[in-house]
Amino acid sequence: MEPITTALAAVSAASNAIAFIKARINDAQSVADISQQIGTLFDCQKKLNEERNKQAGVGDIKFQSSMDAVLEAKKLQEQMQEIKTMINLRFGPDTWNEIVNHHNQKLREQKEAQKAARKEAARRAKELEDTIKTTLLVAGIIAVTIALFVFLFATVAQSGVEEIVL
Repeated sequence: MEPITTALAAVSAASNAIAFIKARINDAQSVADISQQIGTLFDCQKKLNEERNKQAGVGDIKFQSSMDAVLEAKKLQEQMQEIKTMINLRFGPDTWNEIVNHHNQKLREQKEAQKAARKEAARRAKELEDTIKTTLLVAGIIAVTIALFVFLFATVAQSGVEEIVL
């Protein structure tokens, strides 16, 4: 996807989530009723930040598109502040901070799980490599031993040694 398309999709999804939260905040019995939309907001914010960072790394990006990305991120931040206030008023003064802490904790757990999976994959690859090396070493030793026995028997057969008669 192009950066502009991705940013527009993120802005559109964020707008839909914000509209949903604003419409349902007074009817919601708990934060769980709007948690999916809050998650969408966090995901959209992450996508916008990623797109802005990608654009910052490219040398010939148009000035207008980078300004648009910054402005959209600022608008989203403004709207998230409004959502924060609405949630804190509806569910208690520290609810938004708990949501953010919970979200950050889940992100940390996800990163740790990915890191553990990479370590496990590296360990398995190392284990497979060691198994292959050991198998090749044993096969080589067996092949050399068989070759030596064949050489020994061939040498004895050709040596012309007299039979010993008892």
